[in-house]
Amino acid sequence: MAGTVAERDALVSAADGHLNNSLGSPVQADVYFPRLIVPFCGHIKGGMRPGKKILVMGIVDLNPESFGISLTCGESEDPPADVAIELKAVFTERQFVRNSCVAGEWGEEQSSIPYFPFIPDQPFRV
Repeated sequence: MAGTVAERDALVSAADGHLNNSLGSPVQADVYFPRLIVPFCGHIKGGMRPGKKILVMGIVDLNPESFGISLTCGESEDPPADVAIELKAVFTERQFVRNSCVAGEWGEEQSSIPYFPFIPDQPFRV
């Protein structure tokens, strides 16, 4: 994955106070989109709670192999941190793999999807 919407395609419209991303979906202008490096590691401000959403936006590389998104509960290595959700787009197999790890035990990997939504050199939103 190369870049972020903030780096390539975000435009602030002073007229309506919204951020207009390349996917054509307005996002509130008071949402902060910092320039991020890949891989990115950060914290969810205020933690997770019911009703809270996380939006990951980016642009797929021109010749991608795969990319992944992992939301972990902590940073420990021994024992390893729980993985609330791990998402991985695998372009060679056209799969979007989902899994989680709780108390060191990985769940059953899920990979069936009706279509593969990621296109090389195009923006995505998860």
